[in-house]
Amino acid sequence: MTFRTIFSNKLTDRDVRNIFVKARYRKSISCSRCLGKKILWVSQRRFRCKRCWTFGSITKQTWLERSKLPLRLWYELIWNFALCHAAHKTGKLQGADTKVCWQGYQLIRKAITQASYRGRKQFTGIVELDESFYGGTFKNLRKRVRMELRRLGLNKRGGGAKYRKQPVFGVFKRNGQVYLEPIPEAKAKILSPIIKKKVKVGTDVFSDTGTWYNGLVGLGYVHRTVDHGREEYVDGEIHINGLEGFWGLSKTNMHTYKGIKKKNWLLYLKEMEFRYNNRKLDFTKMVEKVISVLMSYKRRDFVPY
Repeated sequence: MTFRTIFSNKLTDRDVRNIFVKARYRKSISCSRCLGKKILWVSQRRFRCKRCWTFGSITKQTWLERSKLPLRLWYELIWNFALCHAAHKTGKLQGADTKVCWQGYQLIRKAITQASYRGRKQFTGIVELDESFYGGTFKNLRKRVRMELRRLGLNKRGGGAKYRKQPVFGVFKRNGQVYLEPIPEAKAKILSPIIKKKVKVGTDVFSDTGTWYNGLVGLGYVHRTVDHGREEYVDGEIHINGLEGFWGLSKTNMHTYKGIKKKNWLLYLKEMEFRYNNRKLDFTKMVEKVISVLMSYKRRDFVPY
């Protein structure tokens, strides 16, 4: 495949391969059968153990296992992804097929989504809880859809939003990371299991006055609220402004995609979560982070949507 190199001009094929090897094996590559350290490279990805002569691949059981794209092109795509370039723009910059770039982006998003659901520690310290609705504004819907919503009385802000938008529940550690999970609706029986799984018992938890948060004290949390209905947004250190700020930022960034298919929506939501959680990393560290996610173990039964 022909493409332009922009971010890997000064890297040899061996240098590019070593970047992916380091992300997979950390220290040194070894045979999966006899754990031998001495190997013979057969191609850019495949190697052979000099002790037992077993073939191996650095991308086996990872997200790149079935990809036929060269590692150098993957390195270029990951850099473009870290720089927030759209797939169409990436295709123009690299001289590659836009569809290939988009498929590469989708694979990155699927790997990020799996990483979001696995191996994360419970939140401690001060935690903010809130829910929000994602979706287009009422005026941008199709005319027949607007007419039907008006007929049903679901055209007003608030009450009708859950019928035409996707509710999302957010857990945010103050000055730290955020965790997002789509929910069918905001109810205690839906939110409580998520909170117990993601937030350590005894943690200070701040939220609004939604009735679905009423049982948190009984679950062992120190629960305090602010009443947005009475225009109370800050009471000393009690507020959920951190999570409110994330809602606005993520919705603005997702708006740039000009429409997302429903089956792919979760992938883009988790991309916003990933970018926010790694907001303090420079571009080089961000690229290394994405490569490590791609080179992590891929669950065969993982379905992102």
